[in-house]
Amino acid sequence: MLCYARLELDSKDPEAVVKALKPDDPEWCNCWERGRIMIEVKVERIGTLLSALDDYLMNIKMCERIIDVLD
Repeated sequence: MLCYARLELDSKDPEAVVKALKPDDPEWCNCWERGRIMIEVKVERIGTLLSALDDYLMNIKMCERIIDVLD
């Protein structure tokens, strides 16, 4: 069974966040910027999907905090 999720998230600086996240993209996850943070995950197990999304969201949260401090 294929488990799939796509998130679209607003950000103060989506380009900077995606640049920070991109090096860690495995082959089954992808993030890109299109005026927003776009994340797509395709995996075989629901647990893997939830873990990947949790990792992305925690990293995005940290990036947003750093952007706030730098502003």
